[in-house]
Amino acid sequence: MGGDDRRTSLSSMEQTNKKPKLGAVSGVYIPVCLNIFSILMFLRFGWILGQVGLLGMLGLLVTAYVVDFLTTLSLSAIASNGEVKGGGAYYVISRSLGPEFGGSIGVLFYLAQVLNTALNVVGLIDCIKLNVGESFPQGYWTVFVLQTLALLLCAGLCLAGSGIFAKASNALLVILTLAIVSIPVSAAFKSPFHDNELGVRFTGFSVETLVDNFAPHTKSESYKGLETFREVFAILFPATSGIFAGASMSGDLHNPSKDIPKGTLWAMMTTFIAYLVVVFSMAATTTHASFLNNTNIISVTSLSMPLILAGECAVTFFSAVMGLVGAAKLMQALARDKLLPGLLPFSRARRELMSQSKPFF
Repeated sequence: MGGDDRRTSLSSMEQTNKKPKLGAVSGVYIPVCLNIFSILMFLRFGWILGQVGLLGMLGLLVTAYVVDFLTTLSLSAIASNGEVKGGGAYYVISRSLGPEFGGSIGVLFYLAQVLNTALNVVGLIDCIKLNVGESFPQGYWTVFVLQTLALLLCAGLCLAGSGIFAKASNALLVILTLAIVSIPVSAAFKSPFHDNELGVRFTGFSVETLVDNFAPHTKSESYKGLETFREVFAILFPATSGIFAGASMSGDLHNPSKDIPKGTLWAMMTTFIAYLVVVFSMAATTTHASFLNNTNIISVTSLSMPLILAGECAVTFFSAVMGLVGAAKLMQALARDKLLPGLLPFSRARRELMSQSKPFF
């Protein structure tokens, strides 16, 4: 009886200490949505419309999403036909194509996520600086310290665990959703204005404005034909990537084989529809010259500039945090597979996670 009681108490303690798993919504859908939505939507969509017009931008968006869709189908096919553990895309690739391919891609993917984190931290401070104006603290070292503090805040959120990360993601998604919804709302209800100082003319919903923005202005000095489309696509495509955010959370998912395909595909559809609404709202309300004159056009033409700023901060902050989380899990997976020397200390994790992990070799 005493032995049974001890075993029962031990099993109950293990269940209590067991890390809660995330579902398709909190673990895949929300991270992928937040990672696909990019600061480029707020700062570069207007410029892209000014360069290639509504028709050209829709064509580039469809092309980018076709690439993402095919990649997601490949990822889903592999993930749904086998066990998926921590390491995300690296784990899937290494178990399908072997450690040579997986290791080389994993290292590159790790470096990309780390650099993406740095880029988003810089973008986070720059967004605040752009909207606050001259009242923002000036100086190289001042900005450097603020960026460092932002990075430490992101790291602290990562160390808090996946549960806190998921709750923070929900809050950030609410903020970002309100900011995105405010774009068509502003297009519908904001009064027309013309600001010569900012170089912006907002007409409200106008068929004439939509027709003027429909096709590229081929006579413009900035338009260089196919070269312009190539340059614009290079800027636009990162605003549609981020589909591996859910796969990066594979070690924390309840059922990765089902959650990754389902959550990623739904997130792609959601972001594509949102992008269409934003692009049409901008093309039908703001003149072509305004897109080229002011990169902060969404904030300038919004009913609530603080809400747009909050959305910009939310998307950059989450992308920075997601980069740290994904890079850390990827480094741990590389260390566990012992593909590179000197990484063994990074393979250590909580006891319950280690008990679920099996060595690759």
